[in-house]
Amino acid sequence: MVLIDSIFIGIHTVLSTVGCVANLLVFYLAVFKSPKAIASYTTLIINVAITDFLCCFTDFFIQQRHIPAGFTLAYTSHGFCTKVGPHFCFLIYSINIHFIAHGLWSLLLGFAYRYYILFHPSPSRRTLIFVLMIVYTPSFLQMFIFLWADDDPNELLAILMKKFPDYHLENETVSGTINIINFPALYTIIHMAVPIGPVYVCIGILRKKIINKLMKNSGDMSAKTRELHSQLLRALTYQAMIPAFYSISITSYTIGQFFYNHPIFEYTTLTGFLFMPVLSPISSMVFIQIYRKRVTIWIYKLIRKDIPKEWLMNLNSTTGKGHSAQVGGRSGQISQENTSARKI
Repeated sequence: MVLIDSIFIGIHTVLSTVGCVANLLVFYLAVFKSPKAIASYTTLIINVAITDFLCCFTDFFIQQRHIPAGFTLAYTSHGFCTKVGPHFCFLIYSINIHFIAHGLWSLLLGFAYRYYILFHPSPSRRTLIFVLMIVYTPSFLQMFIFLWADDDPNELLAILMKKFPDYHLENETVSGTINIINFPALYTIIHMAVPIGPVYVCIGILRKKIINKLMKNSGDMSAKTRELHSQLLRALTYQAMIPAFYSISITSYTIGQFFYNHPIFEYTTLTGFLFMPVLSPISSMVFIQIYRKRVTIWIYKLIRKDIPKEWLMNLNSTTGKGHSAQVGGRSGQISQENTSARKI
């Protein structure tokens, strides 16, 4: 048991730290190093970077293990929140999972955006902010509603020790909900668990439609544009895999809540969620060409390696005026914003 605790606490510490650093880098790149031509899509990148950073940051402070016990759902925390107390850990946990939920919706919104710009001009930043506010509303409501599911830690500990006498939880910081059928907990569980299926299906459908549209136009594309869209296909494949970790968490929770308890399942619930905000910024730094080159230049400077002059020239040119690329389709031209946004 101690070994399992140590392994998963180590995983949380490493992943949350890497995620915080990676998302801060993406936030910096999006705010200060993005070409004006992709200002609209940068709004979505900033939203995801902030959301994912706060997911990782709050996870670092809680590092929780979920322990289902009948209709009771308890959490043992191992992060710095334990220095304050169980109610504070529950508060941070409520904030954490609402960002996780918003991250899932934001991922779907990113695919919807890519599909939309294949047929329409890129929406304005103001429009995207308005859409983001609508998308964020269910998660925001979840955060506040779930706070009413914070029950007495002593009662929770008594229930756990009776059901799992071999768990040795006497010195643990325990928080949670005695009866998950109550509305605050039930709404949160439904909002966290149910959407992953429909969201995954929608992402799969949008990905297929985007690929079909690009393949249909491939005959009219220049070699450079075909390469850009080849990068997009790789990015879509990578990003479509990210919600799989969300599914792992939901499956782990379902097994523990209704079928079988084991510390590995209990830790995996929140650990699986953590992979999403860690992998998402990595995808941005890999598949957004200008970000990838910026990061590579930083690495070159760090190891004192010569930077290719053409890289610097390209970076300087992309921060200026946008250019057009021949891709066929409805009008035969797309702006640099559409081309660049599709790389993600």
